[in-house]
Amino acid sequence: MGLCARCARLLDDFKTFITAKTASFVQKVKHVADRISECCCWKNTAVSQQKPCALLRRHGEKREPRPRGTSHLSTVRNRGPIVFLETCCTLLQSEDMEVQRTVSLSMLSFLTDSKVKEEHIIEIGVLEPLVDLLQSDDNTVQCNSSACIALLASSDSNRGAIVSSDAVLPLLVLARAFDPKVQQNAVRALLNLTKSVSTMDVLCKEGVIPVLALLLQSTDSEVQFYSCSALSNIAAVPEHHPKMLRIGDRFLLKSLVLLMGSSVLKNSTQASQCLRSFTLNGEAQQQLVGLDWVCPLLTLLRAPELTSPEAGLMLLSRLSAHPPKREALVNQGVMSVLGDLLLTHLSNRTVVTHCAIILNYLWDVVERRQVALEAECLSGLLLALEFYWNEGDAVLSVLFCLYSLACFDSLRSCLVNKMTASHVGRLVSLSSESENPDLSFAAGSVISKLDMNDRLLKAHHRAIVGYLMRFLRNQEVRFQQLAIASMCNLRKGGGLDGMAWGLDLERELNRVQQQTEHTSQLLQMLQQDTFATDKP
Repeated sequence: MGLCARCARLLDDFKTFITAKTASFVQKVKHVADRISECCCWKNTAVSQQKPCALLRRHGEKREPRPRGTSHLSTVRNRGPIVFLETCCTLLQSEDMEVQRTVSLSMLSFLTDSKVKEEHIIEIGVLEPLVDLLQSDDNTVQCNSSACIALLASSDSNRGAIVSSDAVLPLLVLARAFDPKVQQNAVRALLNLTKSVSTMDVLCKEGVIPVLALLLQSTDSEVQFYSCSALSNIAAVPEHHPKMLRIGDRFLLKSLVLLMGSSVLKNSTQASQCLRSFTLNGEAQQQLVGLDWVCPLLTLLRAPELTSPEAGLMLLSRLSAHPPKREALVNQGVMSVLGDLLLTHLSNRTVVTHCAIILNYLWDVVERRQVALEAECLSGLLLALEFYWNEGDAVLSVLFCLYSLACFDSLRSCLVNKMTASHVGRLVSLSSESENPDLSFAAGSVISKLDMNDRLLKAHHRAIVGYLMRFLRNQEVRFQQLAIASMCNLRKGGGLDGMAWGLDLERELNRVQQQTEHTSQLLQMLQQDTFATDKP
């Protein structure tokens, strides 16, 4: 039993409607599908088993029964999208340019708004005509078809089909188009294709890297962002680094550094993300050190609207490991930048960790050049010291940073003047971390460098004595040495004057002294025996 005359007329009207380029095309499709599904002729046949494009040509053909287990309700719900897609699949191959423009635009609207999965759309067969339209001479058709492919490429399961359909070269051509919308859509499609390693490899073999590198210097900020994001995806795979760095005279790295100074925040952030991936490559890192990255990177980190500074800070921590740019960083105000970031992002473990790492590299420059120590830096570090982290790596980096700072006389006095009794209590508490010896040792290292007075120690006399006892009783010599160094510095600052040591502490000191003297005697005997053995 075929469709009734009424439904056949509706489908004929629908076909005419498509060629008339009505703006509400997609809505009309759904309306027609709903009207047909309400008819009694629909209820007696499973039209879903017949190709809708064929229904436009043959209205009287018999239909196969609906598959067992498929409810009438689900068939009705899926009918509209299927009718639309398969009709578009036929009309996209029309020779009429106006039809191509209208149908490709309708397809784009459908893909933007539809809840149909992209992989199901590919299965219907719309990809091949869309790829053909990429090579159209009409900008509108190019723009619509490339936008459709960009949307389809957002699904991981579709990317393999897209690169297998010979879409890559036409997209590379359109990525250099004069029309900005065409160019944006083509580069966005390339970006989505780089989100899978397998399709990324195909793109690199087809020559996508130099094209994307050139587009970093585009005057269009969207093109810059899409190309930089695609390059970031590629740079995240170290195997592609040699090919990326092969572009002459460090062109790619220079372009990324230039883009990092962009006034468009998402572009500068993405550029820093891409450069950070390159710092994992020794050759790239050496090339970067010689470029003028200090000003653009600090400009990015100073941006008040920057809410996620992690990428920029991680890049800075890796580049500042190389001494040549450290003085330039200090001269251009990196200390205040890091202080502000510490105070603003105190709960962000990544930010605190990398701020501490960078500061650790810079203390010697600050001390040597007698640069005033930024109050924000000290305040941020001390606040981070008191912050209770779930993981120990952030506070460990802060402790290393404070210890490094305390090794310089002029900087140590600034630190002691800024500290409060609660900071001392936190250090003593961390020194008792029996489950994390590294954390305990780092906290003890900071204490051992500080010549604190009784103003800071008064509330913690018993805790300080406990700290000294624990370290003296530790079987590791490094802990014992820290305890002795702590006592020397505390005495120098006057912190031990009002402290009741107790007999136990004195006994431990005597034991360590005897142990040390015994060890010295054994070493002396060993040296004498060795010298005697070596005589002819």
